[in-house]
Amino acid sequence: MTEQTCMVCGKPFEKEAGMKWMHDGAWYVFNDLGCRNRFIGNPAKYLEAKTA
Repeated sequence: MTEQTCMVCGKPFEKEAGMKWMHDGAWYVFNDLGCRNRFIGNPAKYLEAKTA
């Protein structure tokens, strides 16, 4: 299993157990449904933080 850190909440999780969402042709994986929904509500906020 592959562990990664959620870009929304910062918690580590197993990538295979995460919640997926496609945005602008790229798949993103989140810790849980709440994090996925927060990303969907404002993807620019989290994508800008990821590149900063």
